[in-house]
Amino acid sequence: MLPRAMGGVSGAKGSFLPIAALIALLLAFAAAGCGSSGSNEVTVKTGSLSKAAFIAKADAICEAARTEFLAKYTKFLEAHRSVVNSEDEAGKEVLLSEIIDSILAPNIEGQVTRISKLGAPEDFAPEVENFLNALQGRMDKALDNPQAFTTTPTPFVQAENIARQATMNGCAESFS
Repeated sequence: MLPRAMGGVSGAKGSFLPIAALIALLLAFAAAGCGSSGSNEVTVKTGSLSKAAFIAKADAICEAARTEFLAKYTKFLEAHRSVVNSEDEAGKEVLLSEIIDSILAPNIEGQVTRISKLGAPEDFAPEVENFLNALQGRMDKALDNPQAFTTTPTPFVQAENIARQATMNGCAESFS
């Protein structure tokens, strides 16, 4: 079930598309050292931004990606309301794959690309890489097995926790 906090859209009968917590940004969310195989690591460009300036820019990217994801996700569900409200489980599986492939993956991968190119302070880059690799790794798993993605209401919890530890709170909150 997709919780309303994650942008779930209820149908006429009050049911939700049986998709566990597709995020915001889901973003969204192949890019800078990323691919669906999960074999590539994200590399973060270093630069002259202060840690605070980098975090502010990264958080803004995450928050904008969440907003973009939720708008596209909501529009998609509205356009497919008949399947969402039906008992057609096969049709819902097709919708899940479409959501992941056409909305979530580009959103998440876009976030990864934009954040990795910001120019993190050299001593902060490993923390940012850890976050982005966790985010991209989870996205790769969703692309490889969309149904497994629905087994948890918090599919990006690891990336969220890493972002919070790195004080990238806007990014962390974009997943909740």
